[in-house]
Amino acid sequence: MQLKQTPSYTTIDEASKDVLELMSKFVDVNTFFVAKNDKQDVDIIQSFNRNEIVLESGFETLYRDSY
Repeated sequence: MQLKQTPSYTTIDEASKDVLELMSKFVDVNTFFVAKNDKQDVDIIQSFNRNEIVLESGFETLYRDSY
């Protein structure tokens, strides 16, 4: 029996791409994202868009303008 090594990440930025890719295999929606939100700004760390680009990685907006 061969054991798989669990990936090791040092930041959320590193882990988010793998997490979104895994989620996309189980949930059939176009867009997922991981964001930082401090109630003033929203920063999209990583996004996954299946067919149509709705939200890009690196997008930033004011918290009051997000929904």
